[in-house]
Amino acid sequence: MALVALKNSIQLDGFPINTEISQVVFEDLVKSNSKYINIDHEKNCIILKRSFFKKNKQVVNVTRFYAELQDDDVVMHSSLKNDLIKNSAFDDEFIQSNYKNKSIVIILESPHNEEYETNTEKLIPIAPAQGQTGRKIERHIQHLIQQLKLFHVLEENGMYRINIINAIPFQTSLHYIHEKPLNNYYRELRDKVWLKMWSELPTIKQDFLKLMEGLKKDSIVINACPKSLKPFINQELIPFSQRYSLFESNHPSSTEVWTKSLFKLN
Repeated sequence: MALVALKNSIQLDGFPINTEISQVVFEDLVKSNSKYINIDHEKNCIILKRSFFKKNKQVVNVTRFYAELQDDDVVMHSSLKNDLIKNSAFDDEFIQSNYKNKSIVIILESPHNEEYETNTEKLIPIAPAQGQTGRKIERHIQHLIQQLKLFHVLEENGMYRINIINAIPFQTSLHYIHEKPLNNYYRELRDKVWLKMWSELPTIKQDFLKLMEGLKKDSIVINACPKSLKPFINQELIPFSQRYSLFESNHPSSTEVWTKSLFKLN
């Protein structure tokens, strides 16, 4: 009887569900000799250690801008607080849970490479959208407000904080381990690890929903995740469709002017 070759797979430590990965990715992860993985050679399985998705590896969600609407004018502010997040390329502050005004929330899928300090010894998180994604959000933030005004979802006079959050606050691309560009193989790996964490780690979704529930009524929520992951976020946003204005957009890094893709869901 012919032996069936074992498929290469990845597993979260303590969560024994194996997910198939490509031979190329498997070999690169093995070659990395990373302290964040174990390798079960008998089962051709990469085991992502718990130390990679512990709380101290989370990239915290932030408030990055404030938009002040005065009739037809929009004035953008950055935070004036003293306790800004260290090493962020932007004036980021921790999200206040008791904020009295409405919010505009931009949802990204998960941090990638530039959201962590360059450190060969350990993974040190900074804040969301630090590289090209952050620069494109900043460059087009005024245009985002103008687009939202066309949908008549903003007050004529009011202050909105603009939050940037990761649905999953851990590096699902595993870039720190393999150090490869986010091409087809590694984009697929990111999606698979993202789905594993989303479905297998209960606190991930709980924390996301808690953040959504804490927004003031008539806030605006924009799902700017990659196309492959958008449906999973939208599914969780359905219960909020009577409470918030829900939108989709392209991922900010994927197009030149991501705000042109804004689409209202409810």
